[in-house]
Amino acid sequence: MKKYIVFRFNQKVIVLTVMFILILASGTGVIQAKELSIKEAIQWGVENNYDLQNIRNSISELERNLDILDAAKSFQVDLTATPIWHFGKMKEDVVEMSENSFTPSAEVSLTATKVVANDVNLSAELAWESVSLNQVDFDEMLNEINANIKLAKQIYPDTWTENEKQVYFIKNSLQMKLKELRWEEMEKQIEFIQDYLNIIRLQELVNINREKVQLAEETLIRTRKQIELGEGGYQQETEAQISLEEAQNQLFSQEQNLSLAKKQWFLTLNLTEDRVVQFEDSPDFIQGLVSRMDALEINPENQSDLIIEALGKNYRIKNSELEREALLKELQWTKDEGKPRLNLSGGYQFPNDWYAMVDFSVNLSDSGTQELKEEQKEANIQQKEVSITYLIEQLKLEAEQLLDQDQYNQLHLNTQLLALEKEQDKFEIIEKQYQQGVIGEIQWKSAVLTLKEKEINAKQAEDQWFVDRLKLAHFMGYLLKEI
Repeated sequence: MKKYIVFRFNQKVIVLTVMFILILASGTGVIQAKELSIKEAIQWGVENNYDLQNIRNSISELERNLDILDAAKSFQVDLTATPIWHFGKMKEDVVEMSENSFTPSAEVSLTATKVVANDVNLSAELAWESVSLNQVDFDEMLNEINANIKLAKQIYPDTWTENEKQVYFIKNSLQMKLKELRWEEMEKQIEFIQDYLNIIRLQELVNINREKVQLAEETLIRTRKQIELGEGGYQQETEAQISLEEAQNQLFSQEQNLSLAKKQWFLTLNLTEDRVVQFEDSPDFIQGLVSRMDALEINPENQSDLIIEALGKNYRIKNSELEREALLKELQWTKDEGKPRLNLSGGYQFPNDWYAMVDFSVNLSDSGTQELKEEQKEANIQQKEVSITYLIEQLKLEAEQLLDQDQYNQLHLNTQLLALEKEQDKFEIIEKQYQQGVIGEIQWKSAVLTLKEKEINAKQAEDQWFVDRLKLAHFMGYLLKEI
């Protein structure tokens, strides 16, 4: 006889158990969210930013093209088969498979080519023609086969092959893209830091404006009580109401700006939903960078030397010089196209025919086409020289602006620090008056908010100095791949 054990659970226990499981499940999702420091977030952004990914995709495409050209230098084998149906031939010349059905003849060729060295090409060809596909005699097929192997080289002019030209252009483009990527990676890191600091200051402004709204509400309440006691008029109430609405509008606007700035920052870094970043003031990573920028020796007296040094490292100038070098090579290749050509070739033709050939060709008249092509290439080179000169002058101005901005930022920061120091002295007096009961709480709170605003002004001035000095250091070539 089977025995059954019956378990009876209290309904409250079941409900509490289910709630506990749900809390654990919801908590698991929070635990799974990966919290990133600002440094980790910036590294993530460098690896996943959309603009930088586009540059990397272009680099990958160029590398694939190089692989394709490299593969083209290996053995290339092609098979061609061409069936041929003949009409109008004598009946005895046609092989009949069945009533009113005749077999075609065929031409079959097998070719193989390989680039042995620069301007040296090896080729082999095997060709065979059959009168009838369904009647093949092996001995006859051998007699019908035409085979040859050939080695050819261009002797004059000693110029580049088309394959070499394509490889050169792709390597040039690849080199320029790599320089652009390194430069843009640093630009993006500075942009990430600038936007991060902007979010921090927006958070502080939102907090201050929340306190302003609360203070405006307290002022309005106090004004209404004074009116009830006959100590004030409705004009004061209207002014207090307007001040409250203005503070509320300002708070709403700044909250929207903060929300938008955070969304834009996450989008720019391409951060996924399972990534969390805590926006905190003065993290160690930022403070370390501030110390580095503060220790950076930039002397306005040697400004010209700094600019010359910066231009020597600038990727845009280096890339323009690579483009000019490519144009000079194109001019030489164009000149080579107009020269007489001398090719040497030799090989073996089956069954027993060795041969050697010298091929000479010259263009006696082209109606001035060659001269026009060379003039066009020379004009392109001259235009590139002009563009490089213009680019250098542009970058000189940019460097001067960065150096001037650095001096202005330092002066502006000093001014804001002095203003903060003055406000702190003023607040100390107000604090004493408040402790002594000379002034009321609302006036004291208003002074506290004014002091906080001065502190934010000083922080924003320091942020501007810091970010612009990062840009200056980057322009001068002082920053490495990672900040």
